[in-house]
Amino acid sequence: AVAFADESQVIGGYHNGKIRRWKIEDGQQQGPTMQASGKIFSVVVSQDGQRIVTGARGGRATVWDAATHGKVLEFTEHCSDVMGADISSDSTKVVSVDWNHARIFSIASGKRLLPPLPHPHVSGVKFSPDGSRFATVSRDHGCLVYSTHNGSILFDSGKKGSTNSLSRTPLTWSSDGQQLFVGSQGKITCFDISKSISSEWSIHENKPRVPVASNGRFVACAAGSSVSLWDCVSHKQIGGTIIHATEINCVALSPSGRYLACGSADGKIAVHNLKDVLPSKYFDNSVGEHVAFGSTEHDGTITQDFTALSPSLPSLIERSKAQAAKGLWELALQDANEVCIGILLV
Repeated sequence: AVAFADESQVIGGYHNGKIRRWKIEDGQQQGPTMQASGKIFSVVVSQDGQRIVTGARGGRATVWDAATHGKVLEFTEHCSDVMGADISSDSTKVVSVDWNHARIFSIASGKRLLPPLPHPHVSGVKFSPDGSRFATVSRDHGCLVYSTHNGSILFDSGKKGSTNSLSRTPLTWSSDGQQLFVGSQGKITCFDISKSISSEWSIHENKPRVPVASNGRFVACAAGSSVSLWDCVSHKQIGGTIIHATEINCVALSPSGRYLACGSADGKIAVHNLKDVLPSKYFDNSVGEHVAFGSTEHDGTITQDFTALSPSLPSLIERSKAQAAKGLWELALQDANEVCIGILLV
């Protein structure tokens, strides 16, 4: 599983139950490794940056302190593996799903806020942007949208939108919370919740697992070893297809949507700067270059691959260092912003 902590750090959850935070700039691990009860199926970071929540094998959803990486509390009511989890936009609630139910808890106390909400073979869950609703998606029983307040079902797609697999992060919302995008074999289905209508379009590969992520302007979807990007309004592909050497298990977008993280079957995470493949209108400002790094599932060794970096990057780094040494901080930061996320301290 993979998620962004902010625009400069990414968090990976691994088969051996370890959770690690990586700095995108240089691929270095940040803070101690967290250890969950089993294989990590989902990881998410609260919008206030204070908490990390993971869903794992053995029916455990765990809340971690994002600063210390210490365990804050653990939800143990699930009867099977926790396939998905999410945190509300106000950072007060956690929703998590196992094979048959969704459960919603207080992130502060761990108290369950609603009775278990049934949805057979559920594999993913996502709060709406305003936190008033959350959606679940099933392998073979479509999508449901629940009220966060009382658990009532606000939308039911029937069988339509079923993922037909246990894909990681198979659903995502539009920025206004009116549309729900679901990835399934060979296609993306878009549900207009307010009108109770749907549409679908074919994607670049006909593979069973299709994890998706969105910043409200575009959807990133992985199929097999590649990722394609789609405009949320026109449903047309934008940019080129991003190719990896191994199968992609999960995807995530940074808060601004500029960076795409792909978790691969070989236990590595690759982070792409989407300014290399998308028109500028899809993000605010151009920053950085592509950086790829990875960790093995077992020993956490780190490898870096800078072969995809722009040829101008080394000269920009050296010029930024020279300007900083002379006290020319404004010029140094201008060059640094073209190299990395935010301000590069050199």
